[in-house]
Amino acid sequence: MKLAAVDIGSNAIRLFVAEVFYDSGKIEQDKISHTRIPIRLGEDVFTFGRISEKKEIQLTQVLTGLSLIIDSLGVDHYRICATSAMRSAENGREVVEAIKAKTGLIVDVLSGAEEADIIFANFEQQDLPKSKNYLFIDVGGGSTELTIIENFERKHSQSFEIGTVRMLINDQEKIPKVISVWLKENLNSSLNYEAIATGGNISSAFKMLEKKQREPIAVKELETLLRNLAKLSVHERVKKYAIRPDRADVIVPALNLYTQVANSANIEKIFAPKFGLADGIVLKLFKSL
Repeated sequence: MKLAAVDIGSNAIRLFVAEVFYDSGKIEQDKISHTRIPIRLGEDVFTFGRISEKKEIQLTQVLTGLSLIIDSLGVDHYRICATSAMRSAENGREVVEAIKAKTGLIVDVLSGAEEADIIFANFEQQDLPKSKNYLFIDVGGGSTELTIIENFERKHSQSFEIGTVRMLINDQEKIPKVISVWLKENLNSSLNYEAIATGGNISSAFKMLEKKQREPIAVKELETLLRNLAKLSVHERVKKYAIRPDRADVIVPALNLYTQVANSANIEKIFAPKFGLADGIVLKLFKSL
């Protein structure tokens, strides 16, 4: 079955199209197409509290174009979801209704809890040792989702309104104390945890360090990369590491988040399986059919 997901994030909009099927009782996804458009809704929302008319027009145009791609690929079912920027915008509901009126497209604005739940759905598909304990860290442009997993059971989950675009706009380097407090209250001090990190920035960091998908990275190694990146201008990062400008500016606050969360949880190694919200939306959609 051909399924698609559109993830309207705070930094970019992503379209993910995949053929989804059962293989030996397990759900598999064969990627057909992945499209990313960086219009950065959070730039407006986290500065002025609302989505500007210009950004609304851009968003409508992008969704119209992505819907044409979806139709051209013969997708059976799809879902469009918006996250932190849209749910934080004081005119978010108005923008969603305007898009529906102009294009007929329905945008679901996810709560933080729903976003965390969809991202966690990917975790269940991974071939990870069920006897270990994990801290699942997903860093986006507008929010960060943390999930504590013990013996393959989700114990605690929380969405925090702190993300790379918010940190960039506010010139923020330190994670809010509320995250450290939450980790201290919910992690079991008698257990050891490994970190599972998702998001475009951690994937980019792994590429920069020439790591394989299932190869862990030491937090100290990530901190070294962070220091090296922080010394460079955005243009220098683009040139040296061959990354996009809209990735080059947010990767520093992103790595700050990953490393500080890991250190707060006394975690030394991070794994970065390559999946995100869009993959989870497709997975949930498949299960619902």
